[in-house]
Amino acid sequence: MKNFIVESYELVMDSSKNPLRHLDLASQHYTMQVLAWMWSMVFSLSFLSIFYFHYVWLGHLLVLGGVCFTVGVFRSAENTRLQLASAQGVAVSKETYSHASACTWKLDKEA
Repeated sequence: MKNFIVESYELVMDSSKNPLRHLDLASQHYTMQVLAWMWSMVFSLSFLSIFYFHYVWLGHLLVLGGVCFTVGVFRSAENTRLQLASAQGVAVSKETYSHASACTWKLDKEA
């Protein structure tokens, strides 16, 4: 269970593992900021619904809508990178970075 939680967290939050890895660093940062803002709004509105039963359905719609939007953004980023590479005639695996992301700060190797 612990491995599942760690892997799930890294799949979204680790820029070397999520689908936004195909974008340049500025686009990664901007997109993660927008997603963070969206999720903070989703959870703020969802927790309000605990006190009002008739708003529970709205909270569920917000959470599910946020999940669908996040998945859509990640898939769009991955497809865009793969389409650009195929248009240029370059074979790209899903694990490659854009060259703008070649320099990353790996905090776990700093210590």
